[in-house]
Amino acid sequence: MAHWSDQKEMMGCIWQMRLMYRLSRSLPPAALSLILRVTVLFFYLFSFEARRVSLKFLSAVAALEGRPAPRVRDVLRHLFCFARVLLEKLAAWAGDIGVKDIVFVGPDIEPIWERLAARRGAVVLCSHLGNTEMLRALASREAGVSLPDFRINSIVDFTGTSKFNRLLREINPDSMIRLHHASSVGPETVIELSRRMEQGELVVIAADRTAARNRSRTGRVSFLGREARFPLGAFVLASLLDAPVYHMFAVRRDDLDFQSPYEFHLHRSRFSLGGSRKERMVQVQALMEEYVGLLESLCRRHPYQWYNFFDFWASQPEENHG
Repeated sequence: MAHWSDQKEMMGCIWQMRLMYRLSRSLPPAALSLILRVTVLFFYLFSFEARRVSLKFLSAVAALEGRPAPRVRDVLRHLFCFARVLLEKLAAWAGDIGVKDIVFVGPDIEPIWERLAARRGAVVLCSHLGNTEMLRALASREAGVSLPDFRINSIVDFTGTSKFNRLLREINPDSMIRLHHASSVGPETVIELSRRMEQGELVVIAADRTAARNRSRTGRVSFLGREARFPLGAFVLASLLDAPVYHMFAVRRDDLDFQSPYEFHLHRSRFSLGGSRKERMVQVQALMEEYVGLLESLCRRHPYQWYNFFDFWASQPEENHG
C-alpha cells in the first residue's frame, strides 16, 4: 500500500486554488456552495482512492457508533467538508476568521493564555482533524485585544501539500506562523525551538501522519478498533523540548453546518517527560496513547471532519524505536 506522501496532492492546480479562494471572498454562500458541490462531484467520480479510503474510515466510525453503513452520499459529504475546510484554512491565514468564530472548550484554556502572557512557551500536538489553522486566528493581531500576542512555530511535512503551502504564503507572507519541514528537524532545530519557547512562542507539531522520509519509525496504537501506526518522531520531539505538552483540536460544532462556530479543544498532557532514554520512551508511548485517545473520541463525534485521505490502517514497515 502506498504511503500518504506518495499520493498526488489532492488540491489540484494552484490557479484553481487561487480562483476558489477569490470566489469564496466574493460570492454569496449559496453560490459558493453550489460551485463546491459540482467540484466535489467531479472529484468523486474521478478519484477512486479518495472514495475508497473515505468509505473505509466512515465505515470504521459507523461500526463503533452502531450507525448504518455509510453510503455514497456520506462520502460526498465527507469530500464536501474537506473542500470547505480548505477555503476556511485560507481564510484564517488571510485574517478573515478570528476569535469571534471560536468557542473555547475545556479547563486548560485559561492556563495556557496565562503562560503565553508570561512569555513562557509550550508544545502543541495537533492533527488533520478539523481545522488547525484556527490557531492562526488566535495568533492574529485581533487576538491581541483579549488574548496575549504569540508566535507559532509549526512542524509540518510539506510532502504532498507544497502547492497549498505556497498559496498560504502568498495570501499572508507576514504570518506569525513559522513553518519548519519535518524532514529537516535535527539537534540544531531542537535548540532553536527551545530558545523560541523561552521567549513565549508555541511549537506546533502535526502528530497523525508518519514521516515521508522516516516511515518505519512508528508506534502502534489502537485507533477506531484497529491497530494503526503513528509517528514516533512527533512525540519524541515533544519530549525533547522540555516544556508542557498540550493536545489541540479545532472542530466545527456541527459537521455539516458551515455557519456553526469552531470548538477549540485544548488538553494539557498528564505526563511529565524526562529521565533516562528508557524512561523517556515509555513516556513517549504513553503520550502517544493519550493523544490518540482524544483524537479517536473527536473522530467519532465529527467523522466528516477527518481529512487524512489515505488508508490509515494499511500495512507499513515494522516500527523502529531506535
